[in-house]
Amino acid sequence: MVLGTICAIMSLASYMKFSYLYAALTAPGVMVHELAHALFCLLSGVKIRKINLFRFQTVAGYVVHDEPDGFVSSFLISFGPLIVNSYLAMFFFAQIQPIYGWWDLLWLYLGLAVALQAIPSTGDADSLRQMARRNFWKNPLVLLLFPLVLVLLLLNFLKRIYFDWAYAIFLLYIAQNYFINYIK
Repeated sequence: MVLGTICAIMSLASYMKFSYLYAALTAPGVMVHELAHALFCLLSGVKIRKINLFRFQTVAGYVVHDEPDGFVSSFLISFGPLIVNSYLAMFFFAQIQPIYGWWDLLWLYLGLAVALQAIPSTGDADSLRQMARRNFWKNPLVLLLFPLVLVLLLLNFLKRIYFDWAYAIFLLYIAQNYFINYIK
């Protein structure tokens, strides 16, 4: 039932990927994505200059902040949405009960909206890649974490073929089979 609903939503999404309707439906995920960047800026001590949680433009939201002091701060700020959005999406998905009601559809919607915005943007990946290149020989952690920078670039490339939907379905599966035991 849930997978049938997701498949119907995916076919609809293929027609409206860049439309206002898609943007409006995923707005909660964009807001969580930008708040995740802001959270990790605060945790890293990086000053935030401006936040736009959502708008109907190519870049749906953004956080303008000072340059992070080091690679680790930049890494956390860039990967923040992947961590926060994924966890929150699994929390929403774990609320879905076997007997479906309107609340379950709400949890499914919120989980999808947040999960679809979990993968950091191309701008996030590019800024992290530039920081890694500048600090490659200065910080040994860059050597250890650089493969994750490449994974982030790959995930952005795969979003072109709707990998974000596959990731959302993966999170739904994890939440329903494993994560649900930890929150109930």
